[in-house]
Parts: sequence; C-alpha cells; structure tokens
Amino acid sequence: MLLLTRPTPADFDSEEARLAQARALVHLRPELKLETTLDTLRQRSRVFVPIPVHFDEDVADILHKKIAFEGLENKRRLVERFNLYHPPPVLEWLPAEQAPPPDVEDVKQAIDTYERLYAEQLVALMHSQQVPEATEGTLEALAAVDFALWHLGWGKRFSAEEKEALIPALGAWLGMFLVSALGGQWVPRRKLEESAVRVGDKAWLPFLRARHALGHGEAPLDYSCSQFFRQAQRSIRPVA
Repeated sequence: MLLLTRPTPADFDSEEARLAQARALVHLRPELKLETTLDTLRQRSRVFVPIPVHFDEDVADILHKKIAFEGLENKRRLVERFNLYHPPPVLEWLPAEQAPPPDVEDVKQAIDTYERLYAEQLVALMHSQQVPEATEGTLEALAAVDFALWHLGWGKRFSAEEKEALIPALGAWLGMFLVSALGGQWVPRRKLEESAVRVGDKAWLPFLRARHALGHGEAPLDYSCSQFFRQAQRSIRPVA
C-alpha cells in the first residue's frame, strides 16, 4: 500500500510533511505515539539542514575524512563537535642553533636507514591497510595516514612493543616530507627522538612527533603529521 502524504517529494522534510508522515505511520501502526514519531522524523530532518563548517585548517582534511566515513546521519553532530576542536600547539622543534649536531658514525648511512628502511616500512604497512596514498608526497598523503592511524585506533590498541616498532617508521616517513617538500636537511642522532630535520631556522623532531602521535586513541588527531608539516611549512613561508 502506498500513501501520498505530500503532492511533491521535494519538501519531504518540511514540518507539514513530517506531520503528515507521522500521522500516516501512527494510523498504520497504532502502537506508535504521534509526538514520539514526529520527534523522530524531525530529528531525521535536521540531518539535511546545512551547518557551517569551521574546521581548524591544520586538521580539516582529517576531519572531513572522518565525517565521510561516519555517514550522513552523523554529519551534523560531528561538524558541531569538530568546529570546536583545535589541536595542541606543535612543540616538537628547537631553534636550529640549539639542535645538537650529528653524533652517528656515518651520517649518510643513518639517513639511508631512515628513508630506505624505516619509511618504507610505514608505506608497506599503510598499503596493507588499503592506504595507497602513503606512497605519494602530497598533503593528501599526510591526512590519509593520520586518518588511518586514528580510525584504526593503533594508539590505543597497540602494545608498547608494537608502538616502539612503528615509531621509527612513522617518524622517518614524516621527516622525508620535510626534506623533499620543504628542502629540509636530516640531522641524525644515535637517540632517534633527537634526530631532526633542519628547515630554515628551526630543527623539527619527527620521531618525537611520531611517539606523541601514538600515545593514545585520539593522539593521531591531536599530534597529526598534517599539523606538524603545515607548521614547518609556515615557518619558512609565513602567511601574508
């Protein structure tokens, strides 16, 4: 049986349409209450009401991916929540003159280990999780990896041993972005978290950032690769 509650489907979510739909549902299912049914339909209508998006630009790409994954029914709630979100400031850097010099025996070999071993481990891991963007040297790749780490919950699910294995891979992959996209220079150190990429007058600490990004379930968003890179980029290309 087909009931026509409005002459056109274009205004299916209007108040008049929802009232007609509620009355029809209650007529067909007497166990339903009119006000309760109408409230449910009104809630569905709110999903289609546009809401301004004011995401923090450093993590906007990650948040858009989250909303797309969660679906239309959750969009309004998430947009309202994410409009209020701002990640902590980036602290994983030093003035370049304060950064310690390399203390490894072979600087070139250390850099090769970062870029050809550790970073490739991250690419392979992301490929196994259907994140092919990890092979691309673009901002989209950064957001894709950030979202994957956040969505997969590795900061919460992984054991301490698993995190220790992942930190070198994530840190080296992030450091390569600073080198290739911003003209940075590796400064290898025996203690991995002291290893830096010098960009302009700052020394950025990608391995330390990677450790923070795996600290807990929300850490991949709070300490994203995207924000880290954008902050380094702004340090040499100030916004007018």
